[in-house]
Amino acid sequence: MLAWNIFLATLPLIFINYSLLQSKMNKKVWAFIFGVLWLIFFPNSVYMITDFIHISNDNLILYQEVAPYSIDNGIIYSNEIMHWVKLLVIGIGVMYGLLIGLESLNIFYRSLNERIPKLISCLIVAGVSLVSGFAVYIGRFLRFNSWDLFMPLHLVRAVMANVNIFAVEFTLGFAGFILIIFLLYVLFRNDMG
Repeated sequence: MLAWNIFLATLPLIFINYSLLQSKMNKKVWAFIFGVLWLIFFPNSVYMITDFIHISNDNLILYQEVAPYSIDNGIIYSNEIMHWVKLLVIGIGVMYGLLIGLESLNIFYRSLNERIPKLISCLIVAGVSLVSGFAVYIGRFLRFNSWDLFMPLHLVRAVMANVNIFAVEFTLGFAGFILIIFLLYVLFRNDMG
């Protein structure tokens, strides 16, 4: 699962770089195609944060009964090393996916800033975040993948049957998450560069 998600998270960086390369070579159609592929696969990179659910069956925190009014809260941390290794491995994958995805979004944002006003670029990034938040909802909860866009009728039917208040809340929350981590990424990247 993790290796496949890392592969999918890497594709947006490849696609956005190819899009810019094709644009510089004045191959607008190919630049557009790779740009669309970037947009389709970008949510895979931020989706990886949801991979932390795979540690839910590992008991990293255990509870024991304690006497009423005891100062001991009854929490015991697991000393099963494989549970912690799994957490660390997933954490490395999540960090990689987020960082490579944020770099692809940053490249996209910078290329927009070269052609259009910064405010419009920011609004487009907010739109990408919103679309990506919804794509993560579709991927995690409805179990669709990026390539399911090639079967649009099946996808649209499933989405329409499952849109509810949680889908809207999740989409908005995840879009906010993307915007916040992107802002932090840009701020830290500019301070270091």
